Amino acid sequence: MTRQLLSSRPSGGLRGQAATERSPTSCRSLHGQAATEFMLYTAVFMLIAIAAFIVVSDLQTSEVPLQQNTVAKETGDGFVTALTLAVKGGPGFSYNYSFPKTIFARPYRMDLSNLAAQNSSIIIDYIGDYANFSYQYDVPKYNYRISGSCISGSALDSTACSNTLMLTNDGENLTITQLP
Repeated sequence: MTRQLLSSRPSGGLRGQAATERSPTSCRSLHGQAATEFMLYTAVFMLIAIAAFIVVSDLQTSEVPLQQNTVAKETGDGFVTALTLAVKGGPGFSYNYSFPKTIFARPYRMDLSNLAAQNSSIIIDYIGDYANFSYQYDVPKYNYRISGSCISGSALDSTACSNTLMLTNDGENLTITQLP
């Protein structure tokens, strides 16, 4: 029985079905089909890769304003924390607060003109790459005095003078001075 099976095989040995059932001319066209399929699969993969790159790039661009927004808010929170600490420190308390000179390499402005208002507040203004950010923060009610030549018109420019505020509480007033 084994002898019968071996003798019924084609004379070319163990070859693929396409090679045994087709003529040599039709086998050559199968090579062209494989190349075409390979190119089609490569093109589809490239389109998917390009689409994924565009989506990721778009997501990263939309995250930059969010990061700038977060850092600007945290910078304003730092000012409020320093003022609150100096007010609650009581008479004789003195504190030097170092603040960032820039946010993402851009200056910002702290508006201190509302410190004497009924609802004391400060406002941070930051002009980012994609948008302008402006935030208002409530600060404790107290008598605030602004001194020195670096803070002009009740506005602190982050790049003017040094990045250090000297906060001094004498019991009646909290004096805010930006060191030269």
